[in-house]
Amino acid sequence: MELEYKTKAAQGYLVDLMRTVFRWSNPVLKGWYADPELHFFDRRFWIYPTTSDGYEKQTSFRAFSSANLKDWQDAGVILDFADVPWSTTRAAWAPSCATKDGRYYFYFSAGDGAGLGVAVSDKPDGPFVDPLGRPLVSEYHCGAQPIDAHCFIDDDGHAFLYWGGWRHCVVARLSSDMLALEGKIVELTPKNYVEGPFMLKRSGLYYLMWSEGSWGDASYQIAYGRSKNPFGPFEREKSLFRPNPEIASSAGHHSVLQIPGTQDWILAYHRRPAGETDRDHRVVCLENLRFDRAGEICEIDLTDSGAVG
Repeated sequence: MELEYKTKAAQGYLVDLMRTVFRWSNPVLKGWYADPELHFFDRRFWIYPTTSDGYEKQTSFRAFSSANLKDWQDAGVILDFADVPWSTTRAAWAPSCATKDGRYYFYFSAGDGAGLGVAVSDKPDGPFVDPLGRPLVSEYHCGAQPIDAHCFIDDDGHAFLYWGGWRHCVVARLSSDMLALEGKIVELTPKNYVEGPFMLKRSGLYYLMWSEGSWGDASYQIAYGRSKNPFGPFEREKSLFRPNPEIASSAGHHSVLQIPGTQDWILAYHRRPAGETDRDHRVVCLENLRFDRAGEICEIDLTDSGAVG
């Protein structure tokens, strides 16, 4: 769990949070960013994205925080590949952040096959430091390119790492210190999977979500499947976004956040604005995520603004 409210003051803050209406305008971040992972840490919303630019310019990670989902502050560089000797010093992709026992763990892709790394900090805005001095994952297990890590912490505190490009998805347990894999690496690959896995849990069911198509064109989209086990199997159920080329295309590589204490869910993702042709001109946006009575995720419209609460 990302938040624990034990004191009266903290519980009062949670009540205030539940009563708040959050509004935003898309895109929520200024500039070209992609692959956003959205969290609520230390009483603020946080987005950890990829800087959407040429590979040679993707050499570090930044973070952004907000109290209201509308006004976002740039926390600056939280991890620089100059401080990660084993990296290729380029193609900093698709980060994932998780917190456990008061520390923050940042999982990241060092592109071109160098591997997945992990860095640690005492604060959500870093600086993050690589404690291993080597990749956490460097091999292509089950054919999965070691990119696009997503850390999921279950209700019982057990942590899992999902990852994989090149149309293969795998998962493994993380050790109690969050710095090593434990047990067998299991392939999950559902139909049409390409990259960008994300896991959420709702009403006892595990929802594996992923991106399909090509990130450089309009075929890019999000799909999902459900299982009673974090190791699957996951059968593809459907894609999520209704196409709307008048607003944007290539809507994908996302994350999902349930606002603490509420039944409200938000999806963060990137898309290419209408009229843009440069593959790296991608922006980070938010949408409401809703479920029907059967637990299926409802289709999502591309919007220019939204609200929740």
